[in-house]
Amino acid sequence: MNTETITKVINNASRGGAYAIGLFLACFAFSYLDRQILSILVESLKTTLNISDIQIGILQGFSFTLCYATAGVMISRMVDSANRVKLIAVCIAIWACSTMLCATASSFTELLIWRGGTAIAEAALSPAVLSIFADMFIASRLTRATGIFMLGPYIGSGLALTGGGMLLGWLGNMLNAQNSFVGMYPWQLVFLLVGFPGLLLAALVFFTVREPARLNPYAKYTLAEVDVPSFRAVVHELVVKNRFCLPYYFAYSCLIMLFYSLTAWFPTVMIRHFSLTAGHVGQVSGPTYMFAGIAGVLLAGKLVSMKWQANLLRSALKVSAYASGGLVVFSAIAPIMPFSTAIAFYGVTLFCASIVMALAPIPLQIAVPNRMRGRAISLLVFMTNLLGGGSGPLLVGYLSQQLHGTTNALGIALAIVCAGAAIAAAVLYSLSVKYCPDIVTND
Repeated sequence: MNTETITKVINNASRGGAYAIGLFLACFAFSYLDRQILSILVESLKTTLNISDIQIGILQGFSFTLCYATAGVMISRMVDSANRVKLIAVCIAIWACSTMLCATASSFTELLIWRGGTAIAEAALSPAVLSIFADMFIASRLTRATGIFMLGPYIGSGLALTGGGMLLGWLGNMLNAQNSFVGMYPWQLVFLLVGFPGLLLAALVFFTVREPARLNPYAKYTLAEVDVPSFRAVVHELVVKNRFCLPYYFAYSCLIMLFYSLTAWFPTVMIRHFSLTAGHVGQVSGPTYMFAGIAGVLLAGKLVSMKWQANLLRSALKVSAYASGGLVVFSAIAPIMPFSTAIAFYGVTLFCASIVMALAPIPLQIAVPNRMRGRAISLLVFMTNLLGGGSGPLLVGYLSQQLHGTTNALGIALAIVCAGAAIAAAVLYSLSVKYCPDIVTND
């Protein structure tokens, strides 16, 4: 295929880019809404299904993370070889059905199975979409497209925090707080209502989005190779050829440790230390979470393009290093301040963290060959979820128990873990900048 023909392929893919970004953003937001809605339903589930706090922790934490991370690695080869659009559509339909099937659970085991189905299906979305974007957009537009897509977690989680409780309360009143409608409890209807839109999104993706041609990064006038490299070749690419990848992977894992620890424990710190209700804390922390996260994601692309436009890879890593450095102070202060000040620093911490998270996929989209990209991103997801998502909240709980009897023990434990993770992330991101290759855009 000649240069002129491939240029037309790129232009044709970009024409539907705005629609694809919007649709995939909606899918990402609903994936996080489905994921986070359980946190609002805890008390209802404990009462109805006789579930303990430990079992709730398993449902929300390690089991979901393990299924999500492991499935991501297994599905990643399909991202590198199969039709990515159809893969996304099928997985959206599966997680929507799994979420709705949670409404049928009559025991912890059944709920665990359906939540596992949700996690496994959601694992395909990010690697596949980010791989598509790298083929759909030239480098000058890739950061913006990725940044907009990365708004999804903040929109979805914010809606779960602020709207989930309102929906549960409204359904409770409508059903007289129990099962006056076809034998269903309010929490069951919540699962049905938040899961159903996923089926509509799956249909839209399947029938309205085209699979773009696979192209090599920074070689936009050559098509990607047809053969799919082995997993060993992927590891060699990440560890040997792109030496920045290893510190970058660990840096982002530390950032996710901070983020998961903060989002899991900060509301509890406020409730416990200031004797507030969950509703009060949710009304304040929910909007703070959403708006701070969205602002950080939107700013991330601007920061990259303004200062180091010639080398998008290096600029993404530098901005991430600077933002991680700011987190050392902000994340350590937020859990130990008076309520109003704590909420303010909570917002600033989320703002800085969202900058790093928005830029996280960019290095792999740029530096990794097309047929390796899905597995490279899935390995990043695997590491961050197991190392960060699994260990961070657990470490906070352990330190809190060790500090038992100390005033605001949980807040101090959270501050220690967040500050330590931020320091490690800043150092490792700086190291990745040192090993960053000189890749210059040529748009």
